[in-house]
Amino acid sequence: VGRTYRYYTKKPLFPFGHGLSYTTFHTNCTLGRPSSGLSLSCDVRNTGNVDGEEIVMMYHSVGSSIRKQLNHPAPKRALLDFARVYVPAGEVVRIPFDVPEESFQIVDNAGDRVLYKGEHILEVTGEGAGAPGRQILYVVVGL
Repeated sequence: VGRTYRYYTKKPLFPFGHGLSYTTFHTNCTLGRPSSGLSLSCDVRNTGNVDGEEIVMMYHSVGSSIRKQLNHPAPKRALLDFARVYVPAGEVVRIPFDVPEESFQIVDNAGDRVLYKGEHILEVTGEGAGAPGRQILYVVVGL
């Protein structure tokens, strides 16, 4: 525990996904609910004057209600999906993500994947995990 980005609690020198660019981006995401799981749609806007590429990353973590249920460590965050997109200066590109319900499962002490009821958190960012440009979306499973 504590040896990968999923469990590391200290501030890293360079966050996962950190990179340099000659332009700036703004990402805005919305949740949808298809027949099973979730869908996520992210609009990536190039707010700079230069064409560029952005990598949008989606992470999963669990809320405190689930952490209280566990008798084993849960990842601080886990990368679920990512997309690299070219965005011309001043333009917007939409990125669709499908998030099946299995994405919210956590491995227990026996090595089995379990879907715990409670608050699950999706964090979407294009600037590295924990960056100021991130967007946090909450999902409640099993109400």
